[in-house]
Amino acid sequence: MRTLVGLTASGWTEKARWALDHHRVAYRFQDYVPLLQERWLRKQVPPGVKGTVPLLVDPPGAATQGSFAIAKRAEELGQGRPLFPAEHVAAITRWNDTSEQVLDTARVYAMPRMLANSRAQAESLPKFLPLWLRQLSAPSARMGMRYIMKKHQVPVSTEEAIEAAVTPAYERLRATLGDGRAYLEGGTFTYADITAAAMLVLLGPVADRHLPMGPGTREVWTHAGLASRFPDLLAWRDALYDKHRRT
Repeated sequence: MRTLVGLTASGWTEKARWALDHHRVAYRFQDYVPLLQERWLRKQVPPGVKGTVPLLVDPPGAATQGSFAIAKRAEELGQGRPLFPAEHVAAITRWNDTSEQVLDTARVYAMPRMLANSRAQAESLPKFLPLWLRQLSAPSARMGMRYIMKKHQVPVSTEEAIEAAVTPAYERLRATLGDGRAYLEGGTFTYADITAAAMLVLLGPVADRHLPMGPGTREVWTHAGLASRFPDLLAWRDALYDKHRRT
């Protein structure tokens, strides 16, 4: 069976999972353990390419890296309504580019906060470990987080700088949806909606019924200032999840 390797709390991983689930592509999910699995990850991609997750491994070993590429692969493999209608691919790609930039900024906000939050550290470890062992293994989680920060060159920033960096993207999304639209492109659900919904993580992660997440992890990803400025976008995302996020 295909295997999707990723980080449960990652917006990139969630975009890939949503596309696979939408197209009813069978796969098993494997938690990625930073640092420990780095050598394995490098072997899955061509020489000279930086290995990252999410990564979809197709038997007998072909791999697709990155949420956008995985979503397109899901469209090739699966069934159901297309997420990439030909006439909207250019606009969907632009929304995805925006989402990628915002998620990069969100990581800048969250990672240093995770290093200071012992609950989030324990929650980031693989779920097959019992809670008591995850709590004891928090130092290993911190090592993994520092490795991710170094690998992706995550700088330190202030809450005000983070808010200023992502506000233009959120304002653009608000303006696009301002006429009461439920969907961004063509009046139907597409990958544009998935990728835009993922970039709203700083307003607070989605409900546990869609993406189970511990309280420490929810705390480090939530930017209170942005959440108070964009409650309409939060409502749009949550309604989108309730209607379209089926697993």
